[in-house]
Amino acid sequence: MFSINQQAVKIVKEKILPFAEQLNCKVYQLKNGATVVDMGVKAPGGWLAGKLIVEATIGGMGHVDFGQFQLGDLSLSSIDVYIDHPVEATLSSQFSGWKMPGKDIPGYINPIGSGPARAIARNDIFAQSWHYQDIHHETVFAAQTQEIPDESIAELVAEACKLPVENVYILAAKTASLAGSIQVCSRTVEASVWRLCRKGFDIGKIISGMGTCPIAPPIKDELKAMDRVNTALLYGVTVRYVVDSTDEEIEAVINQVPFSASRRYGERFIDIFEEGKRDFYIVDKDIHTVARYEITNYATGKTFVGGTLREDMLKDSFYRE
Repeated sequence: MFSINQQAVKIVKEKILPFAEQLNCKVYQLKNGATVVDMGVKAPGGWLAGKLIVEATIGGMGHVDFGQFQLGDLSLSSIDVYIDHPVEATLSSQFSGWKMPGKDIPGYINPIGSGPARAIARNDIFAQSWHYQDIHHETVFAAQTQEIPDESIAELVAEACKLPVENVYILAAKTASLAGSIQVCSRTVEASVWRLCRKGFDIGKIISGMGTCPIAPPIKDELKAMDRVNTALLYGVTVRYVVDSTDEEIEAVINQVPFSASRRYGERFIDIFEEGKRDFYIVDKDIHTVARYEITNYATGKTFVGGTLREDMLKDSFYRE
């Protein structure tokens, strides 16, 4: 069986560390031997840094590219992800399911962990929902955070993965950075695979998946950035799957999985987030999906479509005063 961590570590060692300066990133060697790469916390980061975060967090299991998003009068760059092992790459790796230590400060947005380390630790319900278990002597962890991860975070990851702390590589970016916006907006297949699973579709029948999302314009304010990237997912994403199932299995979920089927559809993400005290572990779980699904059945050749994109909601979030 392939190792997601093996491929992710290769990306870090061959594409990120040697070119940190060109990528507008900064490398920290922690006192305990762990390596942290600031790709958008204090360092500027940028387009290529964001793309490489995505490649690493899906464990090199897909192709990541930039494209163009056009909806009505709205024209933006997009992040497009193509994955042939979407369940392992997302539920086992990319999914932001690792609860990191936070702060009990009003208005503080707690950091979130993701990446291939989850495929080794399997310490959250998302990784545990699929049978994939990675074994590797080194690991990559990604932190969506406003602070540079310290020795305690590296030790937490090392302990969960039962690895020496010097074998831990941490990629960090805040949401309020270009790289952060790109990496969150890439979570198209990630969110939709989980939604399909939750609605009863046999995700073992998925052959491949791809998703395209507008890249939310970056902004220094972390809360506003959080609103923009998640609005992009809820109202601007199209995912396309190839599955090998019966048409009836697809018909049973195609109108249940898009955000348009959610009881929160039509609401602003910022309002839902504030209601959940800015904590994704409290926020209404019905938001964990994307706007539009296209599912092609390899067995019959038929394509089923559900959901819709909302130019008005994207504009409201991206250009709100």
